Amino acid sequence: MAQPQVRALDQLSGGEWDTFLEFLVFTTYGLGRDQAGPYVAYLKSCVTPDMARRIFAEVRQDDASDLLGNVAAPTLIVQHSGMSKQQVDDAKNLAADIPNATLVMLDGQSLDDTNQILRAMDELLGTKADHDHHEAGTPGGPAAAGASVRAVLFTDLVGHTEMMSRLGDLKGRDVLREHEAITREVLIHHNGTEVKTMGDGFMASFGSVTSAMECAIALQRAFAERNERAPEPLLVRVGLNAGEPIEEDGDLFGWTVIMASRVAAKAEAGEILASDVVRGLCSGKGFLFADRGEYVLKGFEEPIRVYEIGWRG
Repeated sequence: MAQPQVRALDQLSGGEWDTFLEFLVFTTYGLGRDQAGPYVAYLKSCVTPDMARRIFAEVRQDDASDLLGNVAAPTLIVQHSGMSKQQVDDAKNLAADIPNATLVMLDGQSLDDTNQILRAMDELLGTKADHDHHEAGTPGGPAAAGASVRAVLFTDLVGHTEMMSRLGDLKGRDVLREHEAITREVLIHHNGTEVKTMGDGFMASFGSVTSAMECAIALQRAFAERNERAPEPLLVRVGLNAGEPIEEDGDLFGWTVIMASRVAAKAEAGEILASDVVRGLCSGKGFLFADRGEYVLKGFEEPIRVYEIGWRG
């Protein structure tokens, strides 16, 4: 409501009602006067000029942003990537402020997006249905499917090779099983999906960046607690990134995944490192970030700012 064009609309609403509605349709759908007729007629049947002015006055005073952190239900936020920067940023901010929120960016700004939205709902609910009634390449078909923003977490057991050499295969494998059991238990508790294990580490994904952060912290605390009573310590480093990875046959690919792996490689034993993207999405949610500076990660031309997440205490 604070945008200049909205204020201009508000002023128009007190004058020429038809002109106001035409302008509203133009700014919302990009339609000219010749095409706007049916939309204008629809809006005129929905609200009177006086009621519209009252709605604008009330909405301008409403601000529920302080309550977003209290939303407990899993939340799906859907936005078209081709909309204005303000609208796209608003969707990202909502996803950052609502715990356990999933943001799905739809391609372009097509209105024929029912199948894309239904697929996103299926993913959120853990259901699976065939909504692809269009042929590939047509609006709403498989080629137009939106990619959901996911958090990717990598773990790595530091000193794994030396431990196996010192303990031998049998005893070393027993310690590895304990590492795997702890990791899987924490992943399940925080709604993480195990993508794959690399023997001495895991790759997992989350529909919520907040859940991924909480999982990383819980992992380090679980291993620290275990190490207090075990003769052979398990020292793990964790790396986090968020983006729109490519999903294929249960595996994830793309730059989002590669960056998560590179960030994990920069961590020391017992540390959690996260990309700037993760920090932005978790801003204001009570996590402790320490700026570790910029790194030129292997495979990336631009330097990436990395943050350490505090988990002790």
